[in-house]
Amino acid sequence: MRLHEYPVPRLSAQIIQEWAPELAARYGCTVEAFSDKPNHTIFFPSQTLRIELMDGSAADFKYAFALVSEARRTIAVFTEHCGHHVFPHCETKVFCDGAQVYTQSTHQGDWSSP
Repeated sequence: MRLHEYPVPRLSAQIIQEWAPELAARYGCTVEAFSDKPNHTIFFPSQTLRIELMDGSAADFKYAFALVSEARRTIAVFTEHCGHHVFPHCETKVFCDGAQVYTQSTHQGDWSSP
């Protein structure tokens, strides 16, 4: 049985592929170099990441980091053990070890527009 047959690894691999340009920029390499060995390139810091969403929901992840894309209107969270996830960035706050590192406090435009 292949690992990518399960939903979490399969979706995590998809998120890595979709976010390869941002991940490559984070690690200072080309998209091609990153895509050749993404599992060997990603470093998961020893920190706790907290995402607080506009409806009051929150999620905490250990050994994780976030990438914010205003263009995608999305925050991607990459975790060492719990898969990778995407969240809307509208009115979202990101904290690392309790310190706020990002906030998107105003709704910018109609989400239904491209």
